[in-house]
Amino acid sequence: MSFECRALKAEVGFGDASRTVLNNVSFDVAKGEFVSIMGRSGVGKTTLLRIMAGLMGPAADSTVMFEGRPIDGPPEGLSLVFQDYTSALLPWRTVAANVGLPLEGHMAKSERNRRVMATLEMVGLADRANDRPPQLSGGMQQRVQLARALASRPTALLMDEPFGALDALTKSDLEDELLGLVAGTGITVVFVTHDIDEAVYLSDRVIVLGGTPAGVAADVVVNSPRPRSQIQTRESAEFLAARSRVHEVIFGTR
Repeated sequence: MSFECRALKAEVGFGDASRTVLNNVSFDVAKGEFVSIMGRSGVGKTTLLRIMAGLMGPAADSTVMFEGRPIDGPPEGLSLVFQDYTSALLPWRTVAANVGLPLEGHMAKSERNRRVMATLEMVGLADRANDRPPQLSGGMQQRVQLARALASRPTALLMDEPFGALDALTKSDLEDELLGLVAGTGITVVFVTHDIDEAVYLSDRVIVLGGTPAGVAADVVVNSPRPRSQIQTRESAEFLAARSRVHEVIFGTR
């Protein structure tokens, strides 16, 4: 099992201003599974992801595990991809230097260079290794951030609305590229998004958070076969059934 969450509770703020945003959140994510987290704005999706990444701690009596070990800080074997690629990348560094950043001090330069180029090949940017982020489109910059996350060869990837700021065509391309990377590496992905169609298209399961404080309102299995296609998958009965269920949980029957 990649992740295990049991009776997870989370509070934000301090003192009298603190409030509970997550309460009794329990779910598992199996190795190699793609799970999306959805819910209305402010429900606690990013808070949940930060706890899973070890960037903040849950309240007492919560259990959050990664590969059988309690998470008490950023764990080995896990990478995080943010939505804001412009802030995540260092504009004065080349693409290759940005991707190699997490490897510095951990391996010889020659080995690091080989790893960086191999990873840039994975995301289709090997020919842009010497460019700098401002020279790239938004979609390419997000590919660089994805390559940097993959360079350390993690077993799990946490993604916080990584395609939310991109145009529809670029977003569609990156969805398919991500699915190809997942199929090729067997990596576990937990993916936060506001887009129901995106969540259902990418995922094996969609976990919907709801309530105040939020708990797991639904855990929807997506039965669409893989590999997936932007046209055939989105027109399939399995896709439409899962999409309808997620929409119903978030918005009701309207």
